[in-house]
Amino acid sequence: MAETIKEHVRRRAAGRCEYCRLPEAHDLTPFQIEHVVAKQHRGRAALGNLAFACLRCNLHKGPNLAGIDPRTKKLTRLFNPRRHRWSKHFGWEGAVLIGKTAVGRTTVEVLAMNDPDRVALRQELIDQGIFRP
Repeated sequence: MAETIKEHVRRRAAGRCEYCRLPEAHDLTPFQIEHVVAKQHRGRAALGNLAFACLRCNLHKGPNLAGIDPRTKKLTRLFNPRRHRWSKHFGWEGAVLIGKTAVGRTTVEVLAMNDPDRVALRQELIDQGIFRP
């Protein structure tokens, strides 16, 4: 993938994971350019299908397009940062990411966004005034 495309995706995301909103500068691993619709599902390496993601979100998402909503137990698509508005689907309770809709709840679950280590990192960044949910 061309460096110009990677840089465009990074700038568009303002240096934050487009799923969990963690700032790139405060994670221990480099962020990745993620295919929202995976290549194996015929997703293209075009700007409209690329997202900036922390390693943890990207690894948990993998090629998944959907998951089971923990509340309704129904198959639900995952959050798509190119099509959905983040604030409609997610909110914060301190350092804990809350899914406000079926899409949000499912994405939080599938991407393990509230793993204890992730919540602890966000809380540390909040305490330092670096991360503002």
